[in-house]
Order: sequence, then structure tokens, then C-alpha cells
Amino acid sequence: MTVSPSVDLDYETLLSSVTLSADWDILTYLDESDLNRTNQYYELSGDRRFKERWKADIDLKYYDDTTLNTYLQETGRVIERVQRNFLEAGGDVDYDLTTVSGLSVGYRYQDASYDDDDFSDYYNHRGNLYYVHRLKTEVDRISIGPSYYYRKNDFNEVDSYSMDIGWHRDWSTVSYSFASIGARYAEVTDEDGSDDDSWGARARIDLSFDGETSTTLFRYFHDLRTTSQGDDINVDNFYFSYRQLLTERFRAGINARLVFSYKLLDRQSDVNDSRYYWLEPNLTYDVMRNLRVSLSYRYQNNVESGDDGERDITRERNVFWLQFSYSWTTLF
Repeated sequence: MTVSPSVDLDYETLLSSVTLSADWDILTYLDESDLNRTNQYYELSGDRRFKERWKADIDLKYYDDTTLNTYLQETGRVIERVQRNFLEAGGDVDYDLTTVSGLSVGYRYQDASYDDDDFSDYYNHRGNLYYVHRLKTEVDRISIGPSYYYRKNDFNEVDSYSMDIGWHRDWSTVSYSFASIGARYAEVTDEDGSDDDSWGARARIDLSFDGETSTTLFRYFHDLRTTSQGDDINVDNFYFSYRQLLTERFRAGINARLVFSYKLLDRQSDVNDSRYYWLEPNLTYDVMRNLRVSLSYRYQNNVESGDDGERDITRERNVFWLQFSYSWTTLF
């Protein structure tokens, strides 16, 4: 049995906004009671404009769950079920140089720890500086600039440098797109002082449409992610979500994710190439204003390719669930 309470708080003025969300998944098993636990997810974000030219935004995330949840979606790797604590904090400061150009400075910090000494805790820092220019079309903005990434654990550390160029377009008041690509150089230094390097790329695509009867969201990124064994890997991560209102009370939707992960360095003999995906169609019916019933199905599939001619390992999972949701809104 799963009970998932959540709280969402929003505050907005003409110059600032703050959003706080807290979600819990309380899992109870009839037979395997040693697997009982409560997964926790907290997110805080906010932004504020200072005077005419300055704007800042921050965000904070904290997850306390198992490696079968957020870790699996980040890396596409299936590992032993273990508790994982993940913290992410970051922000950006934007300054308008002119009416059509500006600078953006960003910083992000991540920290992950596992409730088992067999896995490798780590932390990383990322900083970036971008020049942003609005084109004559008034709906297009381009950005260019460098970024620096540093990650460290007990076994090695990674320094990565990239130069990225991006394009943002507001197609309408309800749709936008963003795409960026950049060249990346990464250097891995082991605890004994030996090092190795690799050239690669960074990429990101965001597409969003929010209409009267349907919503569509597509996201993709190619970048580095850190495994529980302490190695950085290349990850291609795709996500797609679609919702369609069929009648006033009845809607259908589908969610999907596809993750490819593979070695950053050839000498990482203990890191296998992996492919993971899940597909989740769902139907929802509003019984009344505050009561909703949903029927969902999720299929998950993971394939790991072994080294030295070893056979592939395939894992599958099928999940069906019926969900009753009751919500209420309180005004302060």
C-alpha cells in the first residue's frame, strides 16, 4: 500500500515569487515488512527582480529515497536497493546591459550520500557565465558562454570545462523552446595521482506547450552523471509527457522516459553501457470537484551490456495501480 500526501505553497507579488512543495510516499508491504519506508521530496524555488536591471532566482531540492527512484531516473542504472540522500542548491543572477543584451551568472551545488559504505558519496560544483542577446524578432534570445564543473569523492575527482551556445524562443504565450549545445573537456584524477582526459559534448532541449485542452512537455539532456561506484558517466536522458482533456471530467495521458548511459573513459572497465526506459499511460476521471480516480500502468525495462563479450542483462517490471486522490485549497 502506498499513501502519498503532498503540500504546495505559492506566494507571488509584482516583483517576486516563491514556491514550496513537499511530497511523501509512505510505502507499506504486507509480507516484506523490512522494505517499509517513507520517501521524502522537498523543493523550494523563488525569484525576485531588483530595480530595473537586476534579477535573481534560487532553487533548493532535497530527496530521501532509494536508488530505485531518483537515482535510476538520473543514471539509468539498476543497483542494489539502498537509501540515498540527495541535496541540490543553486541560483542565477541576471543583469541587463542594454534593452536587448545582458549577463547571466549561475552556480549549482550537489551532494549525494548512501546509507551503505559499499557505495561512494560525492559532491560537485558547477558555475557558468553567459552573455544573452535578444534578436530583432523580439521572441528569440541567444546565449553563449563557459561553464566549469568539479566533482569529488574518496576515489577520484573530475574537472570539466565547456563552452555552450543556446537559443530560446517564445512561440506564443503558452509555448516555448530552448536548445543548447557545447563542447566539453573533462579530466579525471585518481587518488594515486594518475589522470586521464576525454573530449565530449553537452546538450539540452526543452519544449513546452500548455493549451486549453492539452499539455505537452519534452526534455532532453546530454551531460555527466555520477554512479554509486564513484565514476562519472555520459548520460542521454529523454523525458516526454502528454495530457489530453477528453471531456469535462475525463482525461488521458502518457509519460515516458528513456536513458542511455555509457563510459566517460575506456579504462572504466567496471562501468557497463546501459539502456533504461519506462512507459506509463494513464486515465483519470474527476468524480467530483475534489475527488479524482486514476488508473495507470507502467512498464520498465533495463538492459546492461557486459564488458569483454559478457552477455547482456535484461530486467523488466510491470506495475498496475488504481489511485484515489482528494485535494483541498486553503487561502490565507
